[in-house]
Amino acid sequence: MSAERAFEFIPFDNPDPWVVDHAGASEARQLATESVRWQAQEIIDEVLSGTDPSEELARARLRRCVAQNPGRPERALLQQLMVNRDSQGESVM
Repeated sequence: MSAERAFEFIPFDNPDPWVVDHAGASEARQLATESVRWQAQEIIDEVLSGTDPSEELARARLRRCVAQNPGRPERALLQQLMVNRDSQGESVM
């Protein structure tokens, strides 16, 4: 499915179709959620398929995050990014 066909129900004159409650808003939100979920899973799969021994700790942390967030790869990836940020000395909001 092309992006044009996926979003053909969203009016082009609407500056923020995700907020306005029109007939296609729910479908648009669902599509956006699934897209983010799919992209997060692709990133996770790529990282976990790595073989560099120096990155094993990061892969182990990511596997733990995935296990703590079953079926929600976007949350697992976010958790991993936050853990990495914390370990580098930055505060989490």
